[in-house]
Amino acid sequence: MSREVKPIRVALAGNPNVGKTSLFNELTGSRHRVGNYAGVTVERREGDLADGLAASAKVTLLDLPGTYSLSPTSEDEALAYRVLTGEGEPAPDAVLLVVDATNLARNLYLALQLLELGRPLVVALNMVDDARALGLPSDAASLADALGVSVVATVARTGEGVSQLAAALAQAESAEHEPRLAAPGPDHVALCETLACLGGDSARARWLLTAGVAGTAAQFGATATELERLAAVDDAKARRACQELVATRYAEIEQMLVRLGSRRSDAGAPAMTRSQQIDRVLTHRALGLVIFAAVMSVVFVSIFTWAQPLMDAIEAGFGALSSSIGDALGPGMLTDLVTQGVIAGAGNVVVFVPQIALLFLFLGLLEDSGYMARAAFLMDRIMARLGLHGRAFIPLLSGYACAIPAILGTRTISSFKDRLVTILMIPYMSCSARLPIYSLVIGALFVTADEGASGDLERGGILLGMYALSTASALFVGWLYKRTILTSPTPPLVLELPPYRLPRVRNTLLIVYDRTADFVRNAGTVIVMLTIVLWGLLSFPRDQTGAGGEGPTRIAESWGGRAARTLEPALEPIGQDWRMGVGIIGSFAAREVLVGTLGLVYGMEADDDDPVELRRAIREDRDSATGKPRYTRLSGLALMVFFVYACQCMSTLSVVRRETRSWRWPAFMFVSMTALAYLAALVVYQGGRLLGYA
Repeated sequence: MSREVKPIRVALAGNPNVGKTSLFNELTGSRHRVGNYAGVTVERREGDLADGLAASAKVTLLDLPGTYSLSPTSEDEALAYRVLTGEGEPAPDAVLLVVDATNLARNLYLALQLLELGRPLVVALNMVDDARALGLPSDAASLADALGVSVVATVARTGEGVSQLAAALAQAESAEHEPRLAAPGPDHVALCETLACLGGDSARARWLLTAGVAGTAAQFGATATELERLAAVDDAKARRACQELVATRYAEIEQMLVRLGSRRSDAGAPAMTRSQQIDRVLTHRALGLVIFAAVMSVVFVSIFTWAQPLMDAIEAGFGALSSSIGDALGPGMLTDLVTQGVIAGAGNVVVFVPQIALLFLFLGLLEDSGYMARAAFLMDRIMARLGLHGRAFIPLLSGYACAIPAILGTRTISSFKDRLVTILMIPYMSCSARLPIYSLVIGALFVTADEGASGDLERGGILLGMYALSTASALFVGWLYKRTILTSPTPPLVLELPPYRLPRVRNTLLIVYDRTADFVRNAGTVIVMLTIVLWGLLSFPRDQTGAGGEGPTRIAESWGGRAARTLEPALEPIGQDWRMGVGIIGSFAAREVLVGTLGLVYGMEADDDDPVELRRAIREDRDSATGKPRYTRLSGLALMVFFVYACQCMSTLSVVRRETRSWRWPAFMFVSMTALAYLAALVVYQGGRLLGYA
């Protein structure tokens, strides 16, 4: 009878930008997002070693947020600290520390702190290929002698050394490791003895002392007893004690670097030489902003130009599918539900998947290359003038894809008020769920019969304008909140600019696939469920046939139509009718539902059984009384502006509730954004009419 092997839990730790998540992906076969800047991993992820790497023991890896030390200054670093020290849950059986071979001076500080914990430790000396190319020491055996633990040379991008690392992890728990404490001066020893929870010089006491000096002890988990002991400590002595400890650790690092053949003063500098040359242009005070604006312009124009052929093919495919199923099932309610409801609703969202995939592709390439960190650096000067935290720009950029991971990414911001300001700003960024709405309106109403490249440029420019409006609005809202309800000093931006690297095409494409598939799954689930509900609301009562001609249609007289028509007096001032009202109601669950809902409405209103091409249906829709187009460029612009500001995403509100631990802020977000959305759409539509653009 085979004996069950006890799993080994290994915490994967390291500084930001050392290839930690890339190594996690190689070890587990996962495809988690990898970005070349700090703050991508905001929650711990778990995964077992891949089958081909499984050895004598079952190893479960916990991928932790990047952290520079065990003295947390932000929520993501606090999460790493809690897992590594076993606070609130069993401590890991071992720790895998990933260090950058091109910058040992910075990485070894965390290594010494982990040695002080006394956990079994394995070190992955990553990026040894870069170190070799730069002529830097990359001898894993010498580093192992210096640290007294197993060290494996790896290249996470190519998989070099991964199998050897897996074998070392399987044996990590069996190795004996005693806490290796630095030997600071008498002030530190005396204070740690006072603060130690269990007596003696413990790692917990060292953390408490450091957190007390930094002012983060209460924020990151100190108990009432610890805070009481900390309050009795003399501030000057505490600062001297911390300085002693830090100086002792860096002195030991210096000695290690000398033995390894590299001094701390020159370690890491060659790795940035090429990047610094590029940064002379890309981070130039004026030229850098121009290049950033040009890059984003190319992105949004390309989204329209490159995606259109695929969009046309998808539309044709769903149309053929709807016709085939309609012919096979024959007339009846079930046929109407399947063709007019489910297929039309899902198809009218899937058609925009090429544009969404392109957006994810461009963002992924910019992130993986290291350019996003430069964008944050460029924008810091602007954000600082607005009183905003420079680190907020990276989550804001992530908000272009989805607000949920962007909100989680604010955990890298240490100040709660600054973090809350950023959370309230992120929903103003135009996420991927808004892209189908923009594309639908632009593709339906901003088209002329004879146009070529100029038409693509115009549509791309309008799309860029929506994103620019959302970004400017987010910055303005942040400025407003920082000066009113969430006033606080603005800390300087401390951001590591990693070396430029060529993005891994395979990794980027897998990320695009995963994130696009997530969008389709999430949007599809919501749309199918809501489509069935809306189809029922728009189909009953069945005895309402409509008067035809000038009278209301059967859809207008349905339960859903009547409810939407009650909103029409409020929608008319912003250029919309009850049909858009149905879509706006449905989009409270998720913004992209608007597209599927309109597809359902126009499909059910059609006089024949042929599939409805939604953009053409909107473009050709006429008011039965006046014969004029029901929707114009002005009303379309007002609708897009409404969705720039409207916070119609239940998932986002739920995440804000979880991150702020209160319903107060999501309620404030929803009410304020909805009111602003209506006011902005009103100004656009009525202002345009006054200027003669109706």
